[in-house]
Amino acid sequence: METFLRIVELTVPSIIVFVAVYFMVKKFFNDDYKKRFEENENLVKAFFENEEKKRAEAYKTENAKITVPLRIQAYERLVLLLERISPDSLLLRVQTPQMTAGLLHQELLITIRAEFEHNLSQQIYVSQVSWTAVKLAKDNLVRLINEEASKVAAGAPATALSEAILTTYVNQPNNPIQNALSILKKDAENFM
Repeated sequence: METFLRIVELTVPSIIVFVAVYFMVKKFFNDDYKKRFEENENLVKAFFENEEKKRAEAYKTENAKITVPLRIQAYERLVLLLERISPDSLLLRVQTPQMTAGLLHQELLITIRAEFEHNLSQQIYVSQVSWTAVKLAKDNLVRLINEEASKVAAGAPATALSEAILTTYVNQPNNPIQNALSILKKDAENFM
């Protein structure tokens, strides 16, 4: 029995020390493992975030190669539209020698509408401010033509309506076509 007690005396403290060391080592490795796992997880997250940023930047670059030329072309087409519906240019193209004021009025409105409708899709590529300026310029020109046509007899020579339109257009203090052209040019500079 004495031997048994001696064995118990020696083994119990050893078992207690072993259990204490076991739990301490387990806790240390557990904490170290968690720390390493979290570090690796953060590294993996950072890697994927970085790769996503690279892909997004590459997409933007490739997209810009396609859309920037289309946007510049849209601005060019809208500038051309405004130049074509400008009264001085429009009247030269539409008016014929034997035309009446009533016929000229109709032809001007038809031409403006056709030119505008031909360029409707350009609104996708330009800023809202630019598109609004173009629409406003067109609407103001139509209003000016209608107002001047109401002052001239329909059977009068077309030159009477032409002169009235040009006089009013030139004397406008705030020319909507020139304003729209300025806005388009300023917006287009952002792409060059």
